[in-house]
Amino acid sequence: MNILLSTWISLLLLITFSPSHAQTLDAKAKGRIEFQSYTTKTMFDLARERRQNWVEQKVWGDLSFSTKVAETEKVPVIVLMHGSGGLGPAISQWVDAFNEVGVATFAVNSFAPRGIRSMVEDQTLLSTAANLMDAFTALQVLATHPRIDANRIGVMGFSKGGEVAFRTAVEPLRRAVIKSDLKFALHIPTYAGCSQVYWSSQLTKAPMLNLVGELDDYSTAEPCEALAKHYEDAGTPVKTIRYAGANHAWDSMIPVSWYPNGTTASLCGVLRWDIEPWTITVEKTGEVIEPAKLESFFSTCSKRGVHYGRNEKAFRQSRADAQSYVQSVFFLKN
Repeated sequence: MNILLSTWISLLLLITFSPSHAQTLDAKAKGRIEFQSYTTKTMFDLARERRQNWVEQKVWGDLSFSTKVAETEKVPVIVLMHGSGGLGPAISQWVDAFNEVGVATFAVNSFAPRGIRSMVEDQTLLSTAANLMDAFTALQVLATHPRIDANRIGVMGFSKGGEVAFRTAVEPLRRAVIKSDLKFALHIPTYAGCSQVYWSSQLTKAPMLNLVGELDDYSTAEPCEALAKHYEDAGTPVKTIRYAGANHAWDSMIPVSWYPNGTTASLCGVLRWDIEPWTITVEKTGEVIEPAKLESFFSTCSKRGVHYGRNEKAFRQSRADAQSYVQSVFFLKN
């Protein structure tokens, strides 16, 4: 009897905390859509399914369909995940780019519903685990839309959102939230943060386009190129493109500027969190460190001051590259 009661309680908790269990979209749903997500303070809380620490949080996204596709036709969609500066006007360029080739977009706003304006100067305001949760729950909700092909939902993320674009392909993280085979069909991390890697060789193996900037001194190109190679070695089809002369946020609407209060940990090298044993390794030295020592570790190598801003040539090329890649995955037949 105790075993049965325990099983019943576990099932009840799973249903109660399933982010999309009660929400479905109808065929007319578009524009601003609210959906149920959760705020998780740590990646450990997400990865280990410590659902008692998942705090309910309504977030929203803007769903835009291409006018070039008939309303009776199921379409693919790209979930757009913003960076530390929040959901700004630059995102409209990517909405237009994908709508132009017949792909819908869903631009998620993780900050405004939580009362956050920007994290550029303080990366502790919201964990990337919460952004990751928003992406997974958006995937689940979009998959219920009658006009969307659930097998053709991709994710593109910028900077902090680029971390999400990488991590949504990690199976232990996906399975912690999604209790089905539903997964993103492609991933496009764009000038992503790759200095903290949550790693497992268990990947969805969905194709990935990794876009980096040659002159990025905020998140820097090399760690993301190395991470993409790890994904490739583990069986993921990966294409990496480096844009000459491009700083961080080369799609920004402002010219390249110096931000004295922007914080970067690029000098710290890569910290690898192996998910299954939950060990943290400094890749430069091989040293394994305890979570309690992380603040001390970062205090010795973090710095303030980064460049950030538009490179028109890089933006136009990355726009064309992303369009071409999405078309090749979503529309071209083998």
